[in-house]
Amino acid sequence: MRVYISADLEGTAGVVVPAQQLKPNPEWQTACRQLTREVNAAIAGAFEGGATEVIAADMHDGSGNFLREMLDPRARYIDGVPHGPRFPFLDRSIDAMFLIAYHAMAGVKDAVLSHTMTGAWAEFAVNGKPIGEVGIDAAIAGECGVPVALVTGDDKVCREARRLLGPIQTATVKWAAGYTRAMSLSDEAACDAIRCAAKAALARLPNLRPLRFKSPVRITIRHTDMRDAEKVHCDGKTTLRLDDYTILYRRVSVSAHFGGLWKPR
Repeated sequence: MRVYISADLEGTAGVVVPAQQLKPNPEWQTACRQLTREVNAAIAGAFEGGATEVIAADMHDGSGNFLREMLDPRARYIDGVPHGPRFPFLDRSIDAMFLIAYHAMAGVKDAVLSHTMTGAWAEFAVNGKPIGEVGIDAAIAGECGVPVALVTGDDKVCREARRLLGPIQTATVKWAAGYTRAMSLSDEAACDAIRCAAKAALARLPNLRPLRFKSPVRITIRHTDMRDAEKVHCDGKTTLRLDDYTILYRRVSVSAHFGGLWKPR
């Protein structure tokens, strides 16, 4: 059984303010240490649950967030700024995806550090349905036939994931009290919760289905600043400006908007 882990940073236990997610602040280095622990916990739980191979991708801000000397040697790791496919080495041979240290989508009330992608998008919607990074990444995995089996982060993103993806396993490591405030588990307790959830997630795998949107898709992006919308070249066919803030993209699939699917070279 092959498991693919995508790791962000904002959903890590104890991470609640922007300085903790921005390089090269000392607070960011502390956050990276705990992120690495949480990724290791997910890897450990995956192997306990029957995984034979685990790949973990560092997806936050161009990567460089894993402390490599701490990483579990049983897994393999993807680093570097995405160019083309969002998820290298993700294909139909993968059995499950885990989304570790994720955050709620833009606009979710009181969610910790909530945003969608760069933070310049007020809303990202597919066929009229607003989704965040959980939904985007689940849809890309779904095009490969891969279900998301586990999401970890604050209580808001865990709720978002269950509403979108159904009876998946989640691990709440902090409870939001606002955009920059939360009640967190201790570092050790958060790792224990993630390890147990990762193991349990693979037991649920037979009941999970990949997230799929009917092709072709209509993607709408509402920008927070109209000047960003003005910069988008609109051809009037595949790309249209709907109003001062919103761009409509006609795509074959969600992955097509993010560089397509991985193709071995």
